[in-house]
Amino acid sequence: MSGPPAGGVAVGPDDAGSLHRRDVVLVVAVRMDRAPGEAFVAGPLERRWRVGRPNEVVSNTARRTSYTNPQLVPLLWAPDLRWHKECPAEVVSPAGFRLRALELISLSTSMSTALADMETPASANAVALLHGILPAAGPSELPKALQFSANIDAHHRQGEQRDWVSAQLPSGCRLAETEREMVHGVLVTPRHELPILHADLELGASDQWLWKMLYATEYAPPIEAEEELRELRLRLPTAVRGVAGSRGVSLAGTSPDPNPAQPAHYQYYDATSFHLATLYSDALALACLQRIVLDAFGREVARMGESEPRRRKVGQLERDLLVFRRSYWAADFGRQAVSTAIVQNFQRDCGLPEALQSLVSDLGELARQVQAAETETTNAILGLLAAIGVPLGTGLAIWQGLPQSGEAALYRTLGITCLTTALLTGTFPGLRRLFVDLFRRRRRWR
Repeated sequence: MSGPPAGGVAVGPDDAGSLHRRDVVLVVAVRMDRAPGEAFVAGPLERRWRVGRPNEVVSNTARRTSYTNPQLVPLLWAPDLRWHKECPAEVVSPAGFRLRALELISLSTSMSTALADMETPASANAVALLHGILPAAGPSELPKALQFSANIDAHHRQGEQRDWVSAQLPSGCRLAETEREMVHGVLVTPRHELPILHADLELGASDQWLWKMLYATEYAPPIEAEEELRELRLRLPTAVRGVAGSRGVSLAGTSPDPNPAQPAHYQYYDATSFHLATLYSDALALACLQRIVLDAFGREVARMGESEPRRRKVGQLERDLLVFRRSYWAADFGRQAVSTAIVQNFQRDCGLPEALQSLVSDLGELARQVQAAETETTNAILGLLAAIGVPLGTGLAIWQGLPQSGEAALYRTLGITCLTTALLTGTFPGLRRLFVDLFRRRRRWR
């Protein structure tokens, strides 16, 4: 058995004081029927960094826009689709999660309308962000505490946690029925040195924390954990390690917090806490909104594929998907490369690019089927016009040339024309199929 990995210190399971920060944000898909009440303030949650200094930063909409991308404003920060509420009182979940603030972010008006027009009801049209801290558990118990906080599966023993989260949501807002586990962003920092969770592993202390907190598991990282973490790694300052994937974001500090070598007015990890509560949370919210829309489109396309597609509906879905691709999917965080990487890692780990490409292909196939059906209908109409019009035109020409072109002669001519049409239809199978296909398609398109 090898000794403790470098860059950490072995601690007992009850040494809860070895960690300084246990910041966490939980993101969950919700269904919003209306805007929240007066307890919520329009706009994103405001957090401050470098408080009291000349370069103090306030995370309002204008500030976020100034150092990211204005394209994000109508998607994440507009006051008519985002609201927040501070929780000054002690609000603690059954899992020990302490709630400090709650945010709600709805889909844009165009996307909400697109989902509302679908015959398959969308399970969600917004996300809720729960900002707080994990309980002061020992290092070995903290990943399990995160698991209990993020797990909202009613069939597990965390059913109470689901009920608690539902109770925090405003009237007219409820958890999506399909949600079983919340996406999370978490930051842990040591008071002195980052504790080692598994002394018998060659994996460093920071990588152990990153893996266990990303997957919120009490089990030891597997052999392939190092390679997996390398693929999910974020480019962060020297003292911070971070990874991002489909489960969320995991951040770990590698130097003391607070650091006695730093000035009293400056805390190195304050910036990481600030970014986790603002831009990193925004990145997770954007990725979750993308997944909500793609899931809704996928269910609707699957439903449409069960019967003959309608031209208007297929065209509308193609336009809505184009709007999504040019808004939510094309959005990035500009110079904030870490936030963009979080979104991209989440997309890749969830298979969202493949899902989007599959939707484009499926809608293209549905459009081709609609075009083929319309071509067949046109051919059927032209065939019927030929089968009826040629005998009718010939009969009328003969009737006009008769010496006595009266009503009796007209009726006889029309009768002969109808008989000729019936004989042609009965003789040629192709004409029979034209009749059958034409009237069958008329019934389907009603």
